[in-house]
Amino acid sequence: TGVTGIEGPRGFPGIPGRKGEPGESAYVYRSAFSVGLESRVTVPNVPIRFTKIFYNQQNHYDVTTGKFHCNIPGLYYFSYHITVYLKDVKVSLYKRDKAMLFTYDQ
Repeated sequence: TGVTGIEGPRGFPGIPGRKGEPGESAYVYRSAFSVGLESRVTVPNVPIRFTKIFYNQQNHYDVTTGKFHCNIPGLYYFSYHITVYLKDVKVSLYKRDKAMLFTYDQ
């Protein structure tokens, strides 16, 4: 064993390795829905069932119960518009049977 010499020239590329296992998708899953009313709401203190569906591709809004089910963890943004005529209205946004937001209009 003598003194290490200088580094030689770079060699040719090797053969390709085996294909790896598929990883997780880079797609970010999202949840969205847009709904409206087709008739007046006359029953107080129950979920409003929006029957006019503009968008509900993931089916996370349940038309039969009027509830949105959060199937994808994350931060959610909700907006709604209320129009009343000669009446007062109070709308509450609930999360797991607890009121999180109140809107009152007259």
